Amino acid sequence: MSARALVYLVLCQALWPTNNIIGRWLAPYMDPFTITFFRWALAAPLYIIVFGPGVLARARQYIEWKGALLGLTGFTFFNFTLYYSLSHAPASIVGLALGFTPIIIIALAFITRESRPGVWQVLGGALSTLGVLILSSWRGLNTEGSYYIIGIMGGLLAGLLWAIYTVLQNRFYPNSDRAALTYASILLSIPPTTILSAPFLLNFNPHIVDYKIALALVWIALMPGAVAFYMWNKAIAIVGSSRAAPYINLQPVFTAALGYTILGEELTWGDIIGGALIIAGSIIALTFPPQIAGIKRKTTGSPPSNG
Repeated sequence: MSARALVYLVLCQALWPTNNIIGRWLAPYMDPFTITFFRWALAAPLYIIVFGPGVLARARQYIEWKGALLGLTGFTFFNFTLYYSLSHAPASIVGLALGFTPIIIIALAFITRESRPGVWQVLGGALSTLGVLILSSWRGLNTEGSYYIIGIMGGLLAGLLWAIYTVLQNRFYPNSDRAALTYASILLSIPPTTILSAPFLLNFNPHIVDYKIALALVWIALMPGAVAFYMWNKAIAIVGSSRAAPYINLQPVFTAALGYTILGEELTWGDIIGGALIIAGSIIALTFPPQIAGIKRKTTGSPPSNG
């Protein structure tokens, strides 16, 4: 087990719930396309501040169709779908649908031969998904109405897009500079995001942007955006997508913990039991390694750096 990968996996799952909550909060002020545009337009310069100007030169090797495909799936379409879902349903409903993402990642990893998930990875993914179902259902989810159904279906589609992005990244660039690759994907996602968002940006009223909205946009661009995406990408480069997948379901655990710590919300037995299953599934999946196809495959391009 890599301590660095473990830290990255836990930290990015702690940051991503803040994106879901803020995305839900921004929904009355901005459409999903506008939020996505501002998120990655702001992330591009912020990324250089965090990772240094050298990342721009290193990113050039990934400016190709594979990098563009990663940008479309993981940055443009995933975010469009996620924010659209959050504009129609509470974050808890969308989070429930996203709880099936680990299983989708494990299945795609096997189909594409990115890695060969073992019994422990399948068990870990199943336990984490069961944990999300218990945690969410115990709190009581009202799924009545077409809007909530849209939220659930959108969450499932967002999970599929994230799974495709995760697996293809390791399949395309198994031994790569993940800081540079992540930045290249951000840059390559901005043109299609801008084109698809153009009709909404033309109708956007900039006068609604006060300091709270501005800070919210900077936050989702930087911490759950540039920083968390890099940590996830680096972690799957170290341990493989099958072992990292169950950690995605730590997000509702952190959401419940933040609610208890900051908002004084009550922890239920569902939170405890579901959280324990999610944590157990994550530990099991990471402790027992499958065979990672990328390690044995000859790669092209420049040797990977420490990124």
